[in-house]
Amino acid sequence: MVRWTDGELDNYVGTTTSGLGTEQRILNPNELWTHDTVMTTGDFTGNHRTDDLVIRWSDGETTMYMDTGAAHLGSEETLVHVG
Repeated sequence: MVRWTDGELDNYVGTTTSGLGTEQRILNPNELWTHDTVMTTGDFTGNHRTDDLVIRWSDGETTMYMDTGAAHLGSEETLVHVG
């Protein structure tokens, strides 16, 4: 998964050590996602799938998108509130 400088978010389905997989757009360019400072994926919920996306935003807020698919963000849950 790649977040580009313009806020576009793309997933590369089927990526292996041999090369990038097929590009799948998740979000078109947008201002909000230019404030993503750290992003990671993993298995952070009980479904035993590596389909959760965790974002730390520039203001320190941290959000998890649970059950993110190849072409869409999952359910949003704020893990760390700011202010």
